[in-house]
Amino acid sequence: MSDIGAIPIQSKMKRVTIPVLQGMKERSEVICALSIYDAIHSRLFDKAGGDLIVVGDSAAMTVQGRQNTLPMTMDEMVRFCQAVRRGTERLFIIGDMPLGSYEVSDEDAVRNSLRFMKEVEPACDAVKVETNMAYVRRIKAIADVCLVVAHIGLNPNKAAMLGGYRTQGKTKESFQELLQVITAVEKAGACMVLVESVTEEITQKLKKVVKIPVIGIAAGRNLDGQLVISSDLLGLFQWPGNPPVHFEQYRTQRQGITVGEATLDAFRWYVKAVREKIFPSDKNIHHLPDGELRHILESDS
Repeated sequence: MSDIGAIPIQSKMKRVTIPVLQGMKERSEVICALSIYDAIHSRLFDKAGGDLIVVGDSAAMTVQGRQNTLPMTMDEMVRFCQAVRRGTERLFIIGDMPLGSYEVSDEDAVRNSLRFMKEVEPACDAVKVETNMAYVRRIKAIADVCLVVAHIGLNPNKAAMLGGYRTQGKTKESFQELLQVITAVEKAGACMVLVESVTEEITQKLKKVVKIPVIGIAAGRNLDGQLVISSDLLGLFQWPGNPPVHFEQYRTQRQGITVGEATLDAFRWYVKAVREKIFPSDKNIHHLPDGELRHILESDS
């Protein structure tokens, strides 16, 4: 008998809210997050005991087959969030603000943020904004009307401005900018920070300067939470060339099971690995070269 049978839309576990996530941070319990884009996978992640879903504009690549995230629209993001929310009422859902939805003005940022609250039922719990110092004011504007998560480090929609998809936090200048941004977004009202593709040594320094939860993707260990893209975990997305090192592909150990059961196994493995701090391991980490951290910190003093 399949144990994914009638997966309840609403889990019996406690609904995940910002106070719950903050409590996990204070108890050093790691937040388990996945990027998911549909009701089926959100139901399975709920059943597996996850905490948080980022409905990312990465769906442009993983679901729609586009070359990058740039063409994603607000209408499309709302539809993806609607699908994910239909799969779970318990998990904390973050809607990703796509390129063009917040850059022009505070008014645009607020209007589009509220679409995730008004057009998704029940509403998204928060919205996510790719942030550098130029967009801290958008965080403040959005925080006046709903919860907002600041996405710092590598911003995929602004990768060309950063010199491509490169790991951040390798120089004195990069460290100083990240430090400035993370403190500014907390002051502006962000409820959480997502750090992407930053060296582990620098991420540990960033985590210590804020009180809000800091979750990472390709950002090292010992953070308040870990995020991976579900299609990477499940081996569904084919990366051009060699895939990045920051995730693990789940490989089933059971025979005679359905794809759904294997997916639930994968999500349960991921939750357990994150909770027990088995994932990420050192092979999934971007490090500074030996001696560079001391040089960066000495240069900063």
